[in-house]
Amino acid sequence: FVQFCMQYSSLALLYYDYVLTFPAEVKHIWSRRITVSTLLYICCRYALLANLLYLFAISNVINQVNLAVTHCDDWYTVIGYVSIAGRAAVLAIFTARTWATCGKNMLILYGLGALAVICIAIDFV
Repeated sequence: FVQFCMQYSSLALLYYDYVLTFPAEVKHIWSRRITVSTLLYICCRYALLANLLYLFAISNVINQVNLAVTHCDDWYTVIGYVSIAGRAAVLAIFTARTWATCGKNMLILYGLGALAVICIAIDFV
C-alpha cells in the first residue's frame, strides 16, 4: 500500500509540473519545426510515461480497462520500449553536453558514446 501511495504521489507531482509548464512547452517546442534536439527533448520528457504505465500495470488498472492491447506482456513490451527511448535520449544529451564542456575532446565523445551504446544494448537483452 505504501509503495503505491509513494508512486502515485510522485507521479501526481510530476504531472502537475507537466500541466504547469505545458503552455511554455507548446510555445517553445511544439510550434517549431522538429529537429534532433526536439526529438531528444520529447523522449526525455515523456519517457516518464513509462513509469505511469508500469504503475498501472502492476496495480492491475490496465487489465481492468478494455483496450486494444489486451495481453499483459504486450503492455510490458510497450513500457520497455518507451523507457529505452527515454534512456537513450538522456544518454545522448549527457554525452553531447559533456563532450562540448570538455572542449569537444573526441576521446570523451567516443568513450561516453561507447558506454551509452553498451547501456542501450543491455536494455535490449
